[in-house]
Amino acid sequence: MSKVMVWVHGDSLRPGSAALAKHPEARRVFVFDDRVIEGYRLSLKRIVFIYESLLEIEGIEIRRGDVAAELAEAARESGVTRIVTTESVAPGFARISERLRRDYRLELEVLTEEPFAGIGKAESERMDLKRFSRFWQPIKSRALNLNRSLW
Repeated sequence: MSKVMVWVHGDSLRPGSAALAKHPEARRVFVFDDRVIEGYRLSLKRIVFIYESLLEIEGIEIRRGDVAAELAEAARESGVTRIVTTESVAPGFARISERLRRDYRLELEVLTEEPFAGIGKAESERMDLKRFSRFWQPIKSRALNLNRSLW
């Protein structure tokens, strides 16, 4: 059994994420956060998209509830004290990370992902990210050109 557990979150919904690639044998856990679902008023369509994305990750365990508490419980069940994940721009990521460290005494390793379309920090700060289309429009041609070799 692996000595670590991988925390899959909304910014790492792909089988090739850095954390999963680094620890292919580790337990993989995603937690649907009711506060996020209600706070952002995620539609059923968005929740289904997330769920279907998770199903592409082999061996994923899907939970629901308080993210830090659920991750801590999964770590306890596995006998691990170290969680590996990838960075996130989500507002709650830092809060959850701090709780894992402070309240549950878990070591957290946060890996950096390769940028999807090479968006710089200044450009990302200018983007209106309230809707995906507002993110997609400025980078659409760049992103599609990255994948021309797949066509």
